[in-house]
Amino acid sequence: MKKLFNKLKRKQTYYRIPELERMRLIEKASIQVSRGVFFSTIIIITSFLPVFLLTGQEGKLFHPLAFTKTFIMIVDALLVLTLAPVLISFFMKGRFRPETKNPVNRILEKIYEPVIRTCIKWRKTTLAVNIIALAISIPMLLSLGKEFMPPLDEGSILFMPVTLPDVSNSEAKRILQVQDKLIKSVPEVKNVLGKAGRANTATDNSPISMIETIILLKPQSEWRKGLSKNDIINELNAKLQIPGVTNGWTQPIINRINMLSTGIRTDVGVKVYGQNLDTIYAFAEKVKKELEGIDGVKDLYVEPITGGKYIDIIVKEMRLAGTD
Repeated sequence: MKKLFNKLKRKQTYYRIPELERMRLIEKASIQVSRGVFFSTIIIITSFLPVFLLTGQEGKLFHPLAFTKTFIMIVDALLVLTLAPVLISFFMKGRFRPETKNPVNRILEKIYEPVIRTCIKWRKTTLAVNIIALAISIPMLLSLGKEFMPPLDEGSILFMPVTLPDVSNSEAKRILQVQDKLIKSVPEVKNVLGKAGRANTATDNSPISMIETIILLKPQSEWRKGLSKNDIINELNAKLQIPGVTNGWTQPIINRINMLSTGIRTDVGVKVYGQNLDTIYAFAEKVKKELEGIDGVKDLYVEPITGGKYIDIIVKEMRLAGTD
């Protein structure tokens, strides 16, 4: 196109291209662009392959991004190869100014042309630099499956204690009120909101023995001097030592991600599978004893799967019908 413009500019100011010639130029340009579009799409999709290998929390967060980006690139490539030439044939008519008249193109060409000329002149050096960059990425590839994203400070705390499975509604309410008062007594706490049992939604199957309390903290400038978030959690944990209640500390967002990915409310958990509930619970208690005393473990808790009190109601249908 640039050569065509230069040729026409020497002859006259404006030259109307015949329709057949215009369609031929559009077809030729589309064929030239198609190869570059195809390979650029492949390169971009390949760059997202490490994201597809992520697991756990990172996989839950970044898999939708990788899939969306990949689908968009595939559709974009198809539209460039099919729809774009048709639209060009309809709308690219009339007078056209050469690329050199566009100030943006002139600036970009001044930057791009020296770079591409240097790369072509020093071809072996360019290849060596890219090979070295690829070699440096190999250790990163080997580290996949390990910690990818550091824990984020959400600015709030989620307190998730559990009590005995046969606790009554009134006792769970009393425990919740006592805990809220103790939490609010810490100067760094701004607001406290707790609930016991399930919320008014079908997606929350929490029993009445499970308490969730969201703790909103004041700005860090209003904290006591030299105090960190971990110090606040340790102080709260010391205040909330209630008999029959096992404390658990996390953050609201990461807790939901953990529940979705593993079904466990804490960052680290052990799942025990079996057919007999009593045997599973006894083995889980053994696992708990083995984990006690490990550095970094703040609280250990075995999910109660037995011990609940239930009433089985057997209806006598004949008596209800009025006949013996």
